[in-house]
Amino acid sequence: MNKKSILAGLFLAAGFYCFAQNNTSQLKLTPDQAVQIAFKNNVSIARQQITLEGAKRAKAHSWNSISPSLSAGVTADVPLDFLTAGDQISNYSSAIGINAAATINFTANLYTAMEGAKISYEQSKISFEEALRTVEMNVRQTFYGLLYEKENILLQEENLKIARKQYENNQTKYNNGRLSEVDAISAEVNYKSKIPVLENARTVYENDLDSFKQLLGLDPEVTIELDGSLEDMLFLETVSVNPEEACSPVLKDLEIRLASARNTVLDRRLSAYAPNLTARLSWSDQSWYSGYDGDAPSAKKKSSVSLTATVPLDGVLPWSSKNDGIDSAKDNVKDLELQLETERKNLKRNIASSLRSIKQSQESILYKQANISLAQKSFDMTSEAYNRGTKDLLTLENANTTLMNARVSLNSEILTLTKAILNLENIMGLPFDTLVKKESNK
Repeated sequence: MNKKSILAGLFLAAGFYCFAQNNTSQLKLTPDQAVQIAFKNNVSIARQQITLEGAKRAKAHSWNSISPSLSAGVTADVPLDFLTAGDQISNYSSAIGINAAATINFTANLYTAMEGAKISYEQSKISFEEALRTVEMNVRQTFYGLLYEKENILLQEENLKIARKQYENNQTKYNNGRLSEVDAISAEVNYKSKIPVLENARTVYENDLDSFKQLLGLDPEVTIELDGSLEDMLFLETVSVNPEEACSPVLKDLEIRLASARNTVLDRRLSAYAPNLTARLSWSDQSWYSGYDGDAPSAKKKSSVSLTATVPLDGVLPWSSKNDGIDSAKDNVKDLELQLETERKNLKRNIASSLRSIKQSQESILYKQANISLAQKSFDMTSEAYNRGTKDLLTLENANTTLMNARVSLNSEILTLTKAILNLENIMGLPFDTLVKKESNK
């Protein structure tokens, strides 16, 4: 996600958020719109933005160690006798003078300081991007989780509707003397037992929806309508990626830390061996006198330039603290190189594992789709047989339960597939929804 797209998204989110606040009756959100609103309102992103701006400022001013140190002053000379004897002294002189100085320090560490500020800025950018990805991952996972709960409510409502229809039909049959009281009571129990199940599903959905509003930073009174369906994520094309193209946030963080460690080694070497140069320019002018008898004293003007070069000698001693500091910095570089190599191997394993999970989930979806077709056919045939009196109520209820469970299981598997794809995009460092759009457009 580049900076331009982030800024464009934030502007879009700002306008969309204002619209939402002024139209609290209903807010229709797609996953992308939800993400942009979360970007605008999330506190962790705002804090990372402050850190990023500070690092950018430090990078721009990283050369300031060679900025001149300037000073200026005014001096006044008055005889001590005049201050104590006052008018009894007739022959004295007082003087006023000004002075200025500029000092510049040139060190070989200027390069490493500038490089360190640049690396620190890159680290801040990585942290900012990771904060964005974390928020987006949470928003998308929660969004699709809510879609699953919403689909579950629809299935529970349909299940309740079927149970109610069975109950009403059985009541009619019982009143006409065509059904036993036991079967009529069983149908009523089956129907009423599904009411609290539906209410519980609705309560869970509303509670999770409130948490989603909090994640987006929206007012609790805003009514949200989710614009999407789990079927939007239902595709069975083979997902393929190139592990060599992975740009994992963890890898990027280790690489920038390794660059910083190598810069630290160079910085400590320069501190131990490189000379330092100091240039100083000073100027003074004492030309103003008063209270004198006779000729005025000569003006006193002075200016000078000095150059000082110092060479540290601690580096020639192998047991010195500076040499120990260099060795410690080298050890840190070796450690980070090992971590980086290990993470590259882990990344390949994680990508392979994610691809296997996606493939397994896709195969499971095919199997569960077939199960739904069979369960639907079984329910229709059982319902018809029950109406003819050749199947009992328990068999019909079991067929309905089997169909209901098959549908719920399919939705659950689609949600599992969705999360697996989001996880793969996250560990690959890809923009979210990249794989879905790429595979859907085949």
